[in-house]
Order: sequence, then C-alpha cells, then structure tokens
Amino acid sequence: MNVLNILNEIEKVEGELYERLSPRRNALQHFFNIGKKVSLAVLPLTMGTAFQKAYSQTTPNTATVDSLNLVLALAYMQFQFYNNALTTTPTLIPATDKPIITTLRDQEQAHINVLTKAVTDLGGTPRALMPYANFDYTKINVNVTTNYSTFLRTAVAMEDLGERAYKGQLITLMGTAHLATAARIQTVEARHAAQLRIMVNKLQIATLKYLRPWVSIRRNDADGTDILPITGNDSMIAALNPIYDIDTGLVNRETKTIQAGIELIGISGNTSLTAGAASEAFDEYLLTATVKTAANIFIKTAFQLK
Repeated sequence: MNVLNILNEIEKVEGELYERLSPRRNALQHFFNIGKKVSLAVLPLTMGTAFQKAYSQTTPNTATVDSLNLVLALAYMQFQFYNNALTTTPTLIPATDKPIITTLRDQEQAHINVLTKAVTDLGGTPRALMPYANFDYTKINVNVTTNYSTFLRTAVAMEDLGERAYKGQLITLMGTAHLATAARIQTVEARHAAQLRIMVNKLQIATLKYLRPWVSIRRNDADGTDILPITGNDSMIAALNPIYDIDTGLVNRETKTIQAGIELIGISGNTSLTAGAASEAFDEYLLTATVKTAANIFIKTAFQLK
C-alpha cells in the first residue's frame, strides 16, 4: 500500500487536504520516514485517526452556531430598522441626529458581517438575510415611521434587548474563540442603548422625562422620584415587558433589587440607596428562550424565532 499515492489521489478531489492536516504535516512526514519500523497493519488505523482529527476541526459546534445565529437575527432587526428610516423615510430623522442614526446602522451592518463570518468559519450556515418586510416595528405605536419620538422609543427597546441578549449568550460562548467578539458587540449594544435613551430624554416625552441612560424603574415626571411599588418597565409600555423580564418570578428581572439573596435598598443604613439606585446597580441577562420571545415582538408571525 503506497500511502503517498493515496494522499495524492485524495488531494485531486480535496485540494485543501494538506491544509486540513496541517500542522500535522510534519508529523506525517516523520511518520513516512520511519518506513519499515512501522507495521503496515497499523497504517489504516493511524491514517484514519489523522483524517478524523483533521476533518473534525471543521465540524460546526451546534450550540455556538445557534448562539451566534440568534444574535445575528437581532442585528438584522436593528439594521433594517435604522436603514429603512434613513433611506425610505429620510425626513423622519432631524438633520442633527442623522449622523448618529447612520453610525448605529453602519455598526449593526458590521455586526452582521462579523457574525456571518464567524458562523461560516465554524462550518455552520449563517442565518439567511432578514429583510425589512420580515419585521413589525409598530408595537409601540403604528406611527413609528412618521413620529420621531416613537422611532427612538422603538430603537431603545431593541437596543436594550440586544444588550441583554448578547450578555446571555456569553454563557453559551464561554470557552470558545468567539466569546471576545460577542463581549465586544455587547458593549457596543449598551452604548447604543445609552445614546438613544439620552436622545429620548431630551425630547421630554410625557412619562419619560426622567428616563435614564441605562435601564431603571419607572420615575415620576414631576420630580424623578421612584414609582413604587415596582411594576412594568421604564419604557412605560406593557407590551415590552418581555425585554425586561418583568415578572417577579424570574431571577433575571431587570428591575430586581436583590442580589445574592441580599436586599440592596437601604443596605447598611444607606437611605440614599433607593429602589431605583438598587435596581440600576446590576445589569441582568436574558437566556435564549426569553430572547426569542422578546425578539418576536418585532418579527412578523411567519418569520418568528423558534
């Protein structure tokens, strides 16, 4: 049996053979050089092991691919929202804010590019392009394409969702080469959300006059004090509750004030640590099932995440 001839024949139909075997190439060369010292009987087993290891490197990690494809769907959602506003309804966005929205749009496109490549590099199939027609952005108000405040409030909800979704996927990506990439995108999503929240605050919309750059509890328009007991979310829109896990039975509720079993409100006699401050002190994450439920708020029924 001439092993070199076998490799040459395989290379005719699989041009990347030696690249797949590398860095085992040197080991194989040494293997061939020992000639008579190796029994021909063990060659099939030895070569089989080498090929198995070489080709197993390109077998997609299903959990990692699914995780990246999940956040890729959110990137499509955000990109299409910003891009449609900039190209289809250009008068919606004030001239002073267009550079900001353009930057958000372009950064979401960059996220799409990076995530698509990451899935491809893993040997997986990237989620197919999701066009604007797949989405329904009217959950806050049907005037989302004609009213700028509605547009911004919708953007805030989607960026809050993106930030929490990426944080949750870091658990799945732990120990993979894509953990750092997801962490970097997560921080950008947080900056997007903060920027948009500041823009909403400047509009001084009723019920949102004290909206913070970060997720908090609801506040009184008159003086910014906490609205107690804690209910709903700080967007003041009940339909968006899934984004913030507004359910006292869920440990990742964005407005919770207890961490590690310790109530933070007024801890150690600190009366300035109110419910709002306590809830803002820790950021929470969303797990996959909740991300899908929340994302589907903005996705038409036929295209929803399952």
